[in-house]
Amino acid sequence: MNKLPSVSVNTDKKSPFFFASFYGADGRQKRRSTKVPAEGGMYQGRRISAGQARAIALRVATMLAVEEGRVYREADHTTVRQLFDMMLAGKLGRVSMSTYENARVDYRQFLGWLGRRADEPCRLLTRADIKAWVTARRAVVRHETVRKGLSALRAAYEWAVDAEIVKKNPCDGVRVPPDTRDEKIVHEAFTMDEVRLLVEKLPDEWASAVRCCMGTYGQRLGDILGLRWEAFDWERRVVHMVTGKTARALHQPMQEDFYAWARGRFEAAQAQGGEAAIYVHPILRRSANPSAEFTQLVRLHGIGLQGKGLGGSRRTWHSKTFHSLRATVATMLHVSGVSQGMAMELVGHESAAVHAAYIRPTLEQLREAAAKLPKL
Repeated sequence: MNKLPSVSVNTDKKSPFFFASFYGADGRQKRRSTKVPAEGGMYQGRRISAGQARAIALRVATMLAVEEGRVYREADHTTVRQLFDMMLAGKLGRVSMSTYENARVDYRQFLGWLGRRADEPCRLLTRADIKAWVTARRAVVRHETVRKGLSALRAAYEWAVDAEIVKKNPCDGVRVPPDTRDEKIVHEAFTMDEVRLLVEKLPDEWASAVRCCMGTYGQRLGDILGLRWEAFDWERRVVHMVTGKTARALHQPMQEDFYAWARGRFEAAQAQGGEAAIYVHPILRRSANPSAEFTQLVRLHGIGLQGKGLGGSRRTWHSKTFHSLRATVATMLHVSGVSQGMAMELVGHESAAVHAAYIRPTLEQLREAAAKLPKL
């Protein structure tokens, strides 16, 4: 027979009712209203005295404690840490190594912030907790970093809702404060001379990644590192891709020089065999932080500008990253007179506003445009 929980009743100046006090099954002290009038009076359709009220309140308090214990025992006790472990196990092998690693870092950071609560049931996490984390995180990193972390948390809890581990997603409705004017960083597009320098100077697979990015019209790093040789349709000279961020299916026509280069690399990879015969960039797929690795290589070759966040508390930034290649292609298409709709199809942008944000002409391109104006 289960032992009845130890309960007591007390009053509160702000309420006319007795309150039940007891320790719950999770070891925390609980305080619940019994709805029994402390001074006596009407209760459930009959009048009771003050003495009767206390006795009734004790019985109600015992029932509250027993019911809360039953609900706790029947509830799912998957911890926050276990939830994230299950999410990562599901991702492994289904996404690129860089995407997996980004999620792992986001979860590890959040668990560190939670401290001991990381090993408590994930259903106990509230929206207030998520908001507090966003505020704390936003104090040391920029909007986009926090947004990506929040997205990883939201995905984990969305899965938990579907699995009936939790009833609702605590991340829903939480917003990340935007960057201030001083925090905003606009990454510049590479010039074609810089792109050629990267192809010439970078290690083999990185040079290949740059070529593939340019040859597929600025696709994101995760998609380039997850690219398989089976995506290349040599007969039709098309690269078939499904983007990792938007799940958009793209059919990218190969330019003659890109086709010739890619076909030669494909034949060499097939002769080599193994993972190289499956993935275009088998070594880079295993990189723990390919984005930072690429930026470091760019910095070593003197390309772009480097800075540090306000107060020295934020990580260093660089004006040109792998994602800048996307802006390079969008800008080149624009400067070359390709229509906006056609350029959006090639790059894979779904809105004109987003596409316009990637058009970042160099000073030289602006000078060339200005030179076309009529003279006074």
